Amino acid sequence: MNNDYQLANKTRKELKLQKLRRDILVSEGAQALDMILEAPSPATLIQSFPDQDLYYLMHKIGVHDFIPVLALAASSQWEYILDVEVWDDDRLNTHMMTQVFSLLFKADPQRLLRWTIKEKPEFVEYYLSQKMHVFIREHDELPPEDFDDYITLDDKFYFRFPDQQSGPDEDPEGELFPQNTLRENGLPDDAPELIEQMLKKLAEMDLSVLHGLFLETLSILPAEAEEEQFRQKNIRLAEKGFLPAHEAIGIYQPIAGKNLRPRPAIATSEPQVLDPDIPMPPMFFTQFLKGDNLFVKALEQIIAQGGIWGLDSELAALINKVISADRIKIRNRESIQKPLEKTMSTLSLGLEVLMEGSKARVETAVDLIKKYFLEDIFRTGSREGARLQATARKWYERSFIGTKNLPLSFLGESYLGIIGGLMVQRPMFFANYADKVLYRNFAGLSDIRSTRRQLDEIISLDDFLNRLDVDIATFTFGVLTYKSMILTLWVRDRLGLNRSKALSLAPIEISEFKDFFSQLFNPDGTIGDTQAKDLGLWAAQASGMHEADLPTALQGILYRLLQELESEYGHVRTQDLDPRFMPMFLLTGQD
Repeated sequence: MNNDYQLANKTRKELKLQKLRRDILVSEGAQALDMILEAPSPATLIQSFPDQDLYYLMHKIGVHDFIPVLALAASSQWEYILDVEVWDDDRLNTHMMTQVFSLLFKADPQRLLRWTIKEKPEFVEYYLSQKMHVFIREHDELPPEDFDDYITLDDKFYFRFPDQQSGPDEDPEGELFPQNTLRENGLPDDAPELIEQMLKKLAEMDLSVLHGLFLETLSILPAEAEEEQFRQKNIRLAEKGFLPAHEAIGIYQPIAGKNLRPRPAIATSEPQVLDPDIPMPPMFFTQFLKGDNLFVKALEQIIAQGGIWGLDSELAALINKVISADRIKIRNRESIQKPLEKTMSTLSLGLEVLMEGSKARVETAVDLIKKYFLEDIFRTGSREGARLQATARKWYERSFIGTKNLPLSFLGESYLGIIGGLMVQRPMFFANYADKVLYRNFAGLSDIRSTRRQLDEIISLDDFLNRLDVDIATFTFGVLTYKSMILTLWVRDRLGLNRSKALSLAPIEISEFKDFFSQLFNPDGTIGDTQAKDLGLWAAQASGMHEADLPTALQGILYRLLQELESEYGHVRTQDLDPRFMPMFLLTGQD
């Protein structure tokens, strides 16, 4: 009975802290800092934050304003900051180590030194070995002549900083440098000043410990120490869902709907009692769970129904895998929105795929989330984009533009956007600023169908161009796109300029072109049926097909080409034609 009462008190306390943490995470930077420091027990509140939430708050509030909070943070929270800040893939970035150590030294110098020497000795020894040289002088030795730049605290151990330079190591806003900025040891930073302060403070605390640190720094094997620290860092981050990038990439491994694993029965049962001893999942991303996609609507309904036990942890782990696989550094609202939007969009797509073409209903989506793991739903959605990407890459290997070494810009702006979105490492939907962005993640089957339809058009167009015997070497002037190629070849044929078997792309004299142009448009600026049919007839003849056998997709391309001609040139007078302003044709000369 006593244990039940204690557990109830712990649960009540944790729920209260959880609500306060959520309020802090959604508050503005200055207000969030005030809420933390003005809490009845700031240390308890700060140490109750999941590591990711505290790290997010540090960059939201500002790293230097956050120093009082770091002074009260737990050592495990310090370690998480080091784990995510100081590594460039599998190499330690000593410049970033300087910045983080400087921050923690300002927060609590004695605690930083005790913690690193007791729990992370190889880590700090590696850092010192990369930043300074140590020399031990025996009692009967005279100081060498080159000792002018050496520093000593006891006339026995001397240390110096090679290639010492001065300069700023912070950006104008006072934030930590971006992790992806390349640096070498010779570049300016505050390492000499910081290390000297750390060593002097350690000498005040215990001179014998300082001597031991010097000796171990001299004997350390940097490559071996770095490898061991990398291994331990990976273990710690994996416990939080941050697998190494080469393992987290498995989140994009396609999976068919029939191979999905069902949730165990316990996952859909009544919510279990909160255990205060189990670490809470990060909550900072929940403030961004907004939008009009299917998954967000289903999640809102699940929460209204009482939730699914462990779903928040499952969603956090999935987002962390996406962050690891895409090598994203989470420092502010913008950096979290990118992986979060991708996760929400891909989950929505996966839910629609699992509905097998039926109308997307929130109730059905809720049932699917209760039935399957989020990771499997994500992989189901990711599979659709991967299939389109595989089709695009396979086509490009044998495409007309590939064999002729033409740039992708040959396809024109719209088709270039489609292929560009499919050729990147993670396929994207070409929105063309319809959603105020050029590219976004596939969010539903409508995006997949739209992209597939346009990809089929590109393949059909490319197949048609492959059938033409075009001499690319004859192109010498103008802007070459599929539009200017088709229209120029058509005009040259009708003007009797293609006398050789290989079709030429030599520019047409403007004086000759004007005769064709005057017959192309009706007085009202439209293209008549006869001229429109003539383009289709030429396409069939040039490609060796019967006119009725022209693919529907190609016919649509030719029709839109004529529409664009009407829009661009329908009301231009023949005498006003200027080759400089007519990129849809390859023209030259002046009348």
